[in-house]
Amino acid sequence: MNPNLLDKDPHLRSKLDEYHVEAPDFPMKASKSSRFIRFLGSPAKDPFESLISTENGMLALKVAPVAGGFGLLVLQLAFFL
Repeated sequence: MNPNLLDKDPHLRSKLDEYHVEAPDFPMKASKSSRFIRFLGSPAKDPFESLISTENGMLALKVAPVAGGFGLLVLQLAFFL
């Protein structure tokens, strides 16, 4: 806002002078515990978001656990036999 405008308009100056606001004191830096709690409560990025948006990605999300389980089965059979 232009400070010269306040000097030129006495009505505006009188209206602004009517209001007195006192800002309460508050700590400028949050404590470590409150910052840690805020960090724990913040939302996390979804790592599978790029896969879910495509049709091939959805198929990969369904097939990957089956392939991983089959791979672990083969690994166990190789060690026991």
